[in-house]
Amino acid sequence: MTAWWRWYATLGVLGCLAYFAVPSNAWAQSIFIVVGASAVVATVIGTRMHRPRNRTTWLTIALGTGLWVVGDIVFEWIDVTRGSVPDPSLADVFYLVGYPIYGFGLFLLVRHEWRASERGHVANSAIVMVAFGLLTWVFAVQPSLGDGGISGTAGLVDVAYPAMDIFLLGLLAHFVGSRQWRTLSYRLLTVAVLLLVVTDIVNNFSIVSESPSDRSLVDAGWTMSYVLIGVAALHPSMRRIASSNIEPEAHLMASFTTPTVVVLTAATLTAPTVMFIEVIRDEPIAQWGWAVLLCASALVILVILRITDLLRLLHTQTVRLRAAADTDRLTGLANLRALEHRIWQNAGDTTLLTVDIDRFKEINDTFGRGLGDQVLVAVADRLRSIVDDSIMLARLAGDEFVLCGTTNSMDPTALAHEVQRQFAAPFEVGTMTLLIEASVGVASSLPTAEGEDEATPDRLVQRADLAVQAAKATQSRVAFYDRSMDRDTSAQLIMLGELTTALESDQLELLYQPQVDLDSMTVVGVEALLRWHHPSGTVLSPTAFLPTAERTGLIRPLTSHVLTRALAQRSLWAMGGLDLQIAVNISTRNLFDDTLIEQVRTALQEFHCPAERLTLEVTETSAMTDPVGATEMLTILHAMGVQVAIDDYGTGYSSLAYIERLPVQELKIDRAFVGGMAQDPAHAAIVRSTVELARTLGLSVTAEGVEDERTMTALRELRCGRAQGYHLGRPTSSDLLPTLVAELNARLKIATGERIS
Repeated sequence: MTAWWRWYATLGVLGCLAYFAVPSNAWAQSIFIVVGASAVVATVIGTRMHRPRNRTTWLTIALGTGLWVVGDIVFEWIDVTRGSVPDPSLADVFYLVGYPIYGFGLFLLVRHEWRASERGHVANSAIVMVAFGLLTWVFAVQPSLGDGGISGTAGLVDVAYPAMDIFLLGLLAHFVGSRQWRTLSYRLLTVAVLLLVVTDIVNNFSIVSESPSDRSLVDAGWTMSYVLIGVAALHPSMRRIASSNIEPEAHLMASFTTPTVVVLTAATLTAPTVMFIEVIRDEPIAQWGWAVLLCASALVILVILRITDLLRLLHTQTVRLRAAADTDRLTGLANLRALEHRIWQNAGDTTLLTVDIDRFKEINDTFGRGLGDQVLVAVADRLRSIVDDSIMLARLAGDEFVLCGTTNSMDPTALAHEVQRQFAAPFEVGTMTLLIEASVGVASSLPTAEGEDEATPDRLVQRADLAVQAAKATQSRVAFYDRSMDRDTSAQLIMLGELTTALESDQLELLYQPQVDLDSMTVVGVEALLRWHHPSGTVLSPTAFLPTAERTGLIRPLTSHVLTRALAQRSLWAMGGLDLQIAVNISTRNLFDDTLIEQVRTALQEFHCPAERLTLEVTETSAMTDPVGATEMLTILHAMGVQVAIDDYGTGYSSLAYIERLPVQELKIDRAFVGGMAQDPAHAAIVRSTVELARTLGLSVTAEGVEDERTMTALRELRCGRAQGYHLGRPTSSDLLPTLVAELNARLKIATGERIS
């Protein structure tokens, strides 16, 4: 059934060609009438077949089209029986009645509801109608009337046709301004109206002369207009053209699209342009002055209405954007931006009470993020019940809420205990009943004992966070900020400064640990491991400084440094004949950093490294922090050709089936299971099941922590893909790695040969 519109379009085009191909004028007119009648039938059939919600509007369009076809029949009958058609004739009655009915159907098709937003589209149409009417009157109608003006019924009919075209052109502007323009049926109907208006203009003012056979190119315009109406009605998309329940502001915005603004600007300039042309042509003002004045006045009024609508739209959008910028999307509470603004408004007299849900991550891990979001909404609703308008309730991020007030508006001690009382009652979330605990931290921006005021929003929020962390260690779950809580922060600031210096100097070094293919027993890759040669003389592993880098944003340049160094070294090895896969670890913060993609792409291009030779390792926990966001980022990396591995698999909370949904190619089994598999049957079973399931899902497996020959042999028997560990090679510097790889390959070949023999 969906192919009917294609068949009808093909037959319609053939009908248009046949109209000009047949030798007899009578046959040509018959074809013209048949095409028009088929459009009416197609509209009725399309309405019954697709059952649109606005069925009446399509039937109204069919009625208007049918009246035109009847007019064609009457016109031909008069021409055949009398030899000529008088002006006016009975056919003009059907034609002129068909115009408003057809136009009314079009208007109903795009009418949403009569409201302020609809007024904008109508005003657009009116501006176009006035402008086109002015041009038609001054340059076409008035010259054709001569000095006698409009006289008798014939004169009225001659003016009525241009007036109907002006009416349809205004509806055309209404069509183009509608939000339903995306449907093909709607576009076809728009082209049909445009073709009809252009054909009428050409015909009414004799722009194209008729051929000797009384058939002209003008007739092709009417014929194709009929065909397009039928195709639009038969196309399946016609059922989607319906009144939508979107917001009035959205309709108002739709009437200010770029094409619409261009058309309205051109229409508004019509009156002064006409006046300028007439002055140049030295036409008597008496003939055209009143028309220009009348149209110019109408345009001014309509443009004022549109400017008023535009100002209202801008005001509404400004208010909404400001509200959206200050509102948390999930709970509808104020966000951090709004909280900071309130703190500044309180002018140094602010008390923050931070509420942090205990073990919220376990709720997400156990029941999923969907239920976790429901918990946050339930907590927000319960906190709303204990505050009034003088206290702002905000959600900062994750599971952290803040109550903000002044010393006069809130008693922090009483309010903290009220919060704990509210959390003592179970939460009904969906079909579940949950007991949820929370910690409360209180901080104030009142001047310190030394008279110093530190009431900046960042500082105050930080104090409240420190108090929350202290509250988690107390029995009451409530703590007030004091200066002793700042000590850890000072240590972090010192490390941050030292780490920044380390990036700019030569304190950071990459070591490389070999990865062995257990089938061929050769070294096929290395993992880049970062070490910090601290000025104190100790060598720090990433666990000592990466948390600070992630919290402060220093992780981005740190990752770029590691990626660049690793690929540069791989390039040097490759030029020396050692072509290895290289693995680089990325953190949780990297995984959700939009700049990571460009960092990887730039580094690969700079060092001419094939993308498939780079493996990015992400921990299982970081990938599961935000599975949707992780999937999006990893999908882009995979599309570039980069390999993705899940590091430390088995230590997180995800299942292998869920990992399989991520675009990863490799699992690295954590050393905690691999190192003990020779002594602990449970660990051996975990490794075995992981290898088998991963192989079934098409994932490669690398075992970490291979510390002895027995473990390596067990892994080979399990057909594990790769392995790394101290037994196969310790992390070593870049200059010593080629020697280590050569020695390890030789040793593995000898050991394998001894086993086989």
